[in-house]
Amino acid sequence: MPRGSHDFSRHPGGDRLRMAGAALVAVLAVLAGILLVNLFNGSGDSDDGAAPAVTGEPAAPSGEPAQGADRPEDSSSPTPSERATPSRSPSPTPGPRPSPTPQSAPAQPPAAPGTGAPKVFAPVVVLNNSRIAGLADSAANRVEAAGFRVERVGNYLGQYNVPVSTVFYDPEDADAARTLLETVPGVERMVPRAETRIIETDTLILVVTRDFPTDDQP
Repeated sequence: MPRGSHDFSRHPGGDRLRMAGAALVAVLAVLAGILLVNLFNGSGDSDDGAAPAVTGEPAAPSGEPAQGADRPEDSSSPTPSERATPSRSPSPTPGPRPSPTPQSAPAQPPAAPGTGAPKVFAPVVVLNNSRIAGLADSAANRVEAAGFRVERVGNYLGQYNVPVSTVFYDPEDADAARTLLETVPGVERMVPRAETRIIETDTLILVVTRDFPTDDQP
């Protein structure tokens, strides 16, 4: 072998260097190709594919539908179960029935004076203070018909002036005198015996005058 030439087969390190250099060149060539492709694609995108500027309202946040988009059915809309079941209006609660207005009772006639008080009776002496014969007997019949007991009949001989038919009484017999005044027609007044000069010991003294009705008069 001539001088000055090298036998690479004798130097295995040189073979490895050549192989590493070839691999590096290949890698650089691939990177250069990728770079060129990106440059060409980038310039085309910047001219034709630029995204238009977004104006108006911002996009709605995730989870909420954008404005103008179809919204899901309102939550207030009835669910299928609610649509299937017809709503029933509550039955009206029966109110209290108006109580019937009580009819007013017919007005009662006013009671006669003293009719509400219990009747009290006592023996009676009937005296005639008129010139009508038999007037004392007629008055005695009316007194007995009213429920009194007549002790005797006679003529009035006293000095006390008796202008109308009057019953004279002692204080303890005032109720009996009032009963006689109210139940016997023709008796017009009652006077305490202490105010007169009538001297009689009987309980009640009825002195009748000519105005007292007889048996044939109402």
